Amino acid sequence: MDISVIIPSLNGRKYFNEFLSSVIKECESTPYKAEIVIVDDGSEDGSMAYLESIASDILKPYKNTKKGACSARNYAVSKSSGKYLVFLDNDVIIEKGFFEKIVPLFKDSSVGAVACAGYQYDSRQQIDGIKLLKFKRGFFRFTSNILNKDIKQGLNEYLSFGVQGAYFACRKDVFNEVCGISELFEPYLLEETDLMYKILKHGYKILYQPDTHPLHKWGGTIASKVSLMTKYLSVRNKYLFNFIHLHSKKLFIQFILLNIYRVFKTDDRKALKELYSIRGKILQERKREMQASKIKDEELLRASYEYIKTVSAK
Repeated sequence: MDISVIIPSLNGRKYFNEFLSSVIKECESTPYKAEIVIVDDGSEDGSMAYLESIASDILKPYKNTKKGACSARNYAVSKSSGKYLVFLDNDVIIEKGFFEKIVPLFKDSSVGAVACAGYQYDSRQQIDGIKLLKFKRGFFRFTSNILNKDIKQGLNEYLSFGVQGAYFACRKDVFNEVCGISELFEPYLLEETDLMYKILKHGYKILYQPDTHPLHKWGGTIASKVSLMTKYLSVRNKYLFNFIHLHSKKLFIQFILLNIYRVFKTDDRKALKELYSIRGKILQERKREMQASKIKDEELLRASYEYIKTVSAK
């Protein structure tokens, strides 16, 4: 098997006819041997019954044995057989030839993952490009983009320092090497950022493919992007990411000094209390990553800042 498409889904039945059908169509028409492994995360809208009714050699549905997008993705990977993993949300349409644009980039053995240019479903405007790595006010930031209109044309390759979780790809052997997606980020938010940062620090590149054109409905996999739960998880998982991945003593001191005041905020206190209760698991992952990392935090930050000069057309 060449490609395993990994899709977590929660109450996504309304998206399947349009969005899932585009993925099935591409798996049937691509010259690569492809499968779709879709894991239902406890839906209550009849999703699983529908998926089981259309299951085939290409489409393989499973129920998540746990709860959350992180474990759903890991479980799907455990059931997959492809050399390359293409992660999609259940509200994404992919274009004809999508896989053919991605797989050739993995011919370079130093490439661990591929980030995609992505577009908003309704407006058709580009919303995801080259992801940059920054460190601001004591936290890592992965949200800055350089869109296609602002990048130099004709470069041999384009690098990225992160991905949009709705559409990206990585080698399965690299995914397993970095221990997959940390389920400490359960149920969602920053789990793909955790995965990409591990891939970078293990010495692999993330390439950006500017020619892809997936359309993202935005909100199908995660029921609400603005819910109180999402806002809390945004706070909690930013702390969690730092506790696992921020290995630079200098940057860690900045993080502490710049964020002492945050203990007076309700969500921050709640998040820190929750994370303290699982400190053993956090320290275990931190130790593992410190031992496995080949590149330092400052080196990656410097590379991201310098790359802006290389790739920006402005």
